[in-house]
Amino acid sequence: MKVYFAFSIRGGSTDEGVIQAVYKLLKDMGHEVTTEFNINWKNRERYLSDGAIYKRDVEALKKSDIVLAEVSRPSLGVGYEISLGESLGKKVVCLVKEGITLSAMINGNPNLTLITYGDKNDLTEKLLRFFNKI
Repeated sequence: MKVYFAFSIRGGSTDEGVIQAVYKLLKDMGHEVTTEFNINWKNRERYLSDGAIYKRDVEALKKSDIVLAEVSRPSLGVGYEISLGESLGKKVVCLVKEGITLSAMINGNPNLTLITYGDKNDLTEKLLRFFNKI
């Protein structure tokens, strides 16, 4: 499965341990992460213009089967990617750390799947169950 993995980059970094754990799990399960270019924390967006980033990300999203978005840290970009994924008919799954109050537009959207987690180990277990069901 081709997975578009979205998480906050400019809006304030999400827990790096969570990002790396999700990426490793997806790869270990044999999925293609279409946003692999964002996983190397130090090289993200380093040499690209905003227009090039937009084009690259939209193309990656279009070729993906599913959008997996970590939404614990508010991000305009991730919100845009969720909306675009939904409008393209992609399955959209949002990951949120326990205790975070989500936007009503995410929390109240019946077309999104929400997975709430306590820590990266809890999230790994929940994602294993989720991907084994689909």
